[in-house]
Parts: sequence; C-alpha cells; structure tokens
Amino acid sequence: MSERNTPQGFQGYHRPTGGVEDTELTHIDRGTPCGEYLRRYWHPVAMSSEVGELPLALEILGEDLVLFRDGGGQLGLLHRHCSHRGASLEYGIIAERGIICCYHGWHYDVDGKLIRAGSEPEASPICQRVVHGAYPTHEHNGIIFAYLGPPENKPPFPVYDTELIDNTEVIPFSITTPCNWLQVYENTQDPIHVLHLHARSSGVQFGNASGVDQEIDYKTTPIGMINIQSRRVGDRLWVRSTESILPNGNQTGAIFEEAEQEKYFQRCAILRWMVPVNNTVTRTIGWRFFRDDIDPRDQGDRHQVGKEKIDFIGQTEEERPYQERQRQPGDYEAQVSQRTIAVHALENHGSSDAGVVRIRHLLRKQVRALAAGKEVPMHSATQSGIPTYIQDSVLPWPDHENADEQTLLRAYGEKVSAAVLESDALPEEKRREFIRKVCTSRQH
Repeated sequence: MSERNTPQGFQGYHRPTGGVEDTELTHIDRGTPCGEYLRRYWHPVAMSSEVGELPLALEILGEDLVLFRDGGGQLGLLHRHCSHRGASLEYGIIAERGIICCYHGWHYDVDGKLIRAGSEPEASPICQRVVHGAYPTHEHNGIIFAYLGPPENKPPFPVYDTELIDNTEVIPFSITTPCNWLQVYENTQDPIHVLHLHARSSGVQFGNASGVDQEIDYKTTPIGMINIQSRRVGDRLWVRSTESILPNGNQTGAIFEEAEQEKYFQRCAILRWMVPVNNTVTRTIGWRFFRDDIDPRDQGDRHQVGKEKIDFIGQTEEERPYQERQRQPGDYEAQVSQRTIAVHALENHGSSDAGVVRIRHLLRKQVRALAAGKEVPMHSATQSGIPTYIQDSVLPWPDHENADEQTLLRAYGEKVSAAVLESDALPEEKRREFIRKVCTSRQH
C-alpha cells in the first residue's frame, strides 16, 4: 500500500467508543420487536433435574417467573409475584394441585387459575375475577420448554429429525453467558472463528482437522440457514454444514471430528437454543448427543455435561483461571468481551462476516414481518420429525477432477449442500444414501 493511502496511526481520540445498540434485534422484553418475535416459539427454560421439591425462581425473556412441579406431577410456570400483594411464589408451598402463596394463602393452579383466595370465602367472586399469569410447558428428553407468547398463537411443539436417531445417548445441559443473546447465537454462523479462535490463537481446542484452511459458503434453508465448510484433510475432502434453526436454535457436528474415514450425512453432536434471560444474559440449553459415529475415539466426557458445564473448552467462566483464559481464550471470552450488548454500528465487516450478516438479515426480516402483522413461519414436520440440514460428509479426494484445489472445495461444498437440501423429505437412511450417491458421482 502506498504511503498516500495508508491511514495515520494513534487515532484513539478520533475513533468512536460509544455507538447505539441494534435494539431491533438485541432487546427482547415484551412489546419490543424481537421480544414479540421470540415469544411466538417454544423455548427451553430449565433442565428437568433443576425442578425438585421446591419452586425454582428463574428469568426468561426478561420476565420474573417461578417453575415448579406440583404433587400431581404437573408442571407450572407462573409469574413470580403473587397477584394478591406481590410476594414471590419462589417461597410458595407446593400443593397436590398447584402452588400456594406463603403470605396469605392464595392458591393457584398450574394454568394460573385461582383455586382459593386464602381466607376469602370459597364462593368469593375474586376467584372468577383473578387469573394469575401462567405459561404452557412441555417436558421433553430431560428439558422443560415453555411458550411465552399469545395463547391463541401457540404452535405445535417441534421435534427435529436429529432427536430421533437410534442408539443415541442424550444428556441435557444448561450454560449461562453474561452477554446479549445475539452475540452468542450468531457465533454459530461465524465459521472462520473456528480456524482462528479454536486453532491458531489458542492452540487446537477441538480436532486438528478444524484448523485446516477452508472454503466457506452459506445457504438459506426452510428453517434457517447453514454454513458450508469445505476442507482438504490429507487425501480426503471434508464438507461440514453447521446449522442455525430460527429463531435461536443451533446444531453442531461432531466436536472432535478429524475426517479420518469416509462417511456421508453424519448428524449432530449438539442441539441447543440460545435463550435470552434478559437483554444482557443468555442461557444456552440443549442436548449433548453421544454415539459411536460422532465420537469414535470416546473423547467426550458425559460426566462434564450438565448444569453450567459442557465437555469442551471455553464455554464458561468458572472452568479455568482468568490468566489461563487469557492465554487460551474460547467462545465465552470472545463473546462476553464484545461488550454486554455488542454495538453493531461500531463493527467493520469483511467477506468472512457473510454468515453473521445473513443471520441478522434473516432475523430482522422475520421480526419486521411480525411487526407488520404477518405470521411467523413455523417448521413443518414429517413422520421423521422436522427435517434439518446439519451434516458432515467425508469423501476421497477427487483426483480425477481437472481443477485446482480451491475450485474443487467450492464445487463439492455446493454439491453436498445441494443434495442435503434436495433430500429433506426422505427418511434418514434413504437421505444418507442419496447424498452418498451424489457425492461419489463424477459430475458436479
């Protein structure tokens, strides 16, 4: 670069340090554009193991709530403060049916209906007049989900195809991150960070193959988007698709994948949701999947999966001392250090930010559509669950192709991802066979 075009250094005084938040996407309180959008979907709110003999106080989407299981086994998710005079139901008495406020004995069913207003007569009209705030719940594979939107718009509970794979050990986990939900979520569509943060900056944190240079592309799917990472690993070509399921779900492939052997349409090791606790705290709740094909060397540690822990590096503050986290930062350090709420107006994007730009665009489009009175899109299920697009495929390096390495990586990334999208109506094994045939054909 010529001296004439080189900017002057030491410009700290003249560079902006403030900036306005992108509130349209980052603020999630009730009545905000994104808050209303998120409330049209089911969200995980706790692991089943967290709900014991006492009520559990929690905050989700900026709302103070209490979660409990009554004596009849029914789950209740209620506004935390009693409708009488505001005492917290975290101190409530769990009844055979519902919960009783400790202060004056107001007794609520799990749907918020008032069973008895304490010392008021049983026939008191107050029981017909007062309905306490409550939300529907659904317990599934060790996780409790809730729907916090308008009851008349409640969608069917979603079950994804990757949840239905045989011989899978499923372990729930929950991790809290003290920053805005979007900077945790959009990290799933920033594949270039794997090369730098998880390999070159901190040393190899996952598999050695993840540190190999890659060609990257992106595609929109019927339920969100995928990034397509194509790498040459020795004499093999590895195509990975990492998936974002709108509004806040993610599926990620095998954590320690080394692309050691030929495989087609290998599915995910994690299905998780980045749920806003409030505008400045996120709780990631989901499942860690264990199967022989996604962990052939048994590197995963089931005992390190659960409340505020997961079996790979860089996801929580407490797992390592501060100086060690400085020397080998992970996702937690990178995301939290972007500020409590990242200021998009201060960012300078390059070509490698295409995935982040796209996921923000997709979210903004749906947020604005809802604000304009349109319905948000729901995910359509088949007998095999809702089709998803997460996958790893490893095939022999195509030496027969008369093209340079970069061109081949791009071509096969397109070839595999197109096959994954085209085959989404097929059952799992037929879909895998279709993708294998496409990948091993000599035309692209």
